Amino acid sequence: MTYLKSNDLFSKIAPERLFERIPRPIVIADHLLTPDNIGAMIRLSDNIGASEVCFLGNEDEHRLGKVRRAAASSRDNIRWYFSEENDLRKIVPEGKTIVAIETSHEATCIYDTQLPENIAFVVGNERQGIREEILSQCDMTVYIPVPGPTRSLNVSHAAAVALFEWQRQMLGKSKYKHIFFDLDRTLWDFDAAAEVAFERIYEKYDLKSLGIPNAHEFHEVYHPLNERLWEQYRANEITKDDLNRTRFVLPLEHYGIHDIALADHLSEDYVYWSPRIVRLVSGTMELLDYLKPKYHLHLITNGFQEVQHTKLSGSGMKPYFETLTVSEEVGVKKPNPEIFRYALRKANATADEGLMIGDEMAVDIDGARAAGMDTIFFNPSGAAVEGSRTFEVKTLLEIMEIL
Repeated sequence: MTYLKSNDLFSKIAPERLFERIPRPIVIADHLLTPDNIGAMIRLSDNIGASEVCFLGNEDEHRLGKVRRAAASSRDNIRWYFSEENDLRKIVPEGKTIVAIETSHEATCIYDTQLPENIAFVVGNERQGIREEILSQCDMTVYIPVPGPTRSLNVSHAAAVALFEWQRQMLGKSKYKHIFFDLDRTLWDFDAAAEVAFERIYEKYDLKSLGIPNAHEFHEVYHPLNERLWEQYRANEITKDDLNRTRFVLPLEHYGIHDIALADHLSEDYVYWSPRIVRLVSGTMELLDYLKPKYHLHLITNGFQEVQHTKLSGSGMKPYFETLTVSEEVGVKKPNPEIFRYALRKANATADEGLMIGDEMAVDIDGARAAGMDTIFFNPSGAAVEGSRTFEVKTLLEIMEIL
């Protein structure tokens, strides 16, 4: 097993993204007695991403040099201060729920308690816990069950348990309720299916006899020409019929073959075979199995309606999705934000609740952002791509770390 530095691990999974959707907590400690515990609370508050830590008590009673040494680099990363104020509402911003970590008759087990998003934690001192005048001001009280013979936890240990239980609960909650996917090259391996379809039409029409060396080369010639035509189709410069015919006329002409009838036959067979040759992007079914119990799943695609329905039915993906929005039904294509707004209305969802996942920055991600949605850019190659996105992944299974 290879040692991995925490900075490297956390830079990939980015747990700090939690604070993109909920406020940072604050921590209040009631009259701590030792510099080591004060320093540990500063370090812990820094670790959890708290906005500040307040120590109730007189600063002059403490050896601040020792506190700073115990806090290490965290002393410069987070606001920490002493206050002799005993009215918590003068310390805690409006809207925060004050939660005491203390054993009392009113306390509930922290693991059975749904902690609030906007929170201020209060811990007591090493001898007497939280003073009654402070405890009475708290909105909730939670305790930590301790199975060992020594029933009281060190204050910084208790705070660590509570803070990271809060983080666990918050990471398990998502503001997203509706996940929207692009289909081709995001879930459906369009190019792998196309390769097989080309092998079949190559053999059926004996294209070798016409001077085309092999199916793979024919597909390599076809691919950039087809991409250019799709760009024109998305821009409403050509029709669906134009695209279907021309995408085989052009690659045939590359080999000096001028045969409109053959191009039509190739197009018809390709449209028939390509959605029936099931090839999915690695991780597709595992991701859908993971997301289905947690979210409402939807598809938004520029592909042709009859083709996309065939892909979904034949691949087994259809039961996972509640809605399918196809550009033909909307009258506009991605990246026009109206197709995303239409899909949101169809799903009975708001933009804040929706998250779009797609492989094309200019088509999927930019369009969704213009509609007010957060996005996940699926970028298998890892190539640098300009544009703003909420998240980026190289594999579909990385999405499970985000959601």
